Amino acid sequence: IVALRDHLIAGAGHEFYVTGIADEEQPSDTQYAVMRKDDKLRDPDTNDLLGYEMVFVGTAELRATGEPATFFMTNSDREAYRGDLIRPIDLRLPMNFFPQAPEQEVDGSIISVVDGVSRIGQYQMVILNRGSNDGLGAGSVLAVWQNGESTHDNRRWGKKVTLPDTFAGNLMVVKAYDDISYALVMEAVSEMRVYDRVKNP
Repeated sequence: IVALRDHLIAGAGHEFYVTGIADEEQPSDTQYAVMRKDDKLRDPDTNDLLGYEMVFVGTAELRATGEPATFFMTNSDREAYRGDLIRPIDLRLPMNFFPQAPEQEVDGSIISVVDGVSRIGQYQMVILNRGSNDGLGAGSVLAVWQNGESTHDNRRWGKKVTLPDTFAGNLMVVKAYDDISYALVMEAVSEMRVYDRVKNP
């Protein structure tokens, strides 16, 4: 978004202007998502930058092509600002999932929760630091293991002991990219957290 018409911020019912939209890119009835770049997604094992979380702002439709193109905000969850990003909405998810364990060994982590909370429960969407390069695809089922905490050993002064990891539930991958995946928590027997490990069930 390069400018907002008559406003400093835009919400549902407002027009705004976007550069970089080619006339022939999308069909005329394409819906667009307005998004904002948010936190970095880093692999906790290597500290590599895997991408960025995107905050959903709202949906928009193309009103007039050109450079810039004119868009109309059809609905909004939050205000849109200059610099926000526009992408065609891609809802191409499989309609049927066939749950199965990955064919190769997977050892990864939950690196983010889609709605930004720190505690994770059943039916929440999470992001993993493993993807199709690691053998994951739609329907891949993984077990979630809560990292064992460290505690003081009362019998040995100054020593710490690490408790064993505990099983926390199962999740299923719904969309896999090269290095990350989106997964749905299907079963939670205890509270899950960001950085809990995911492994073959």
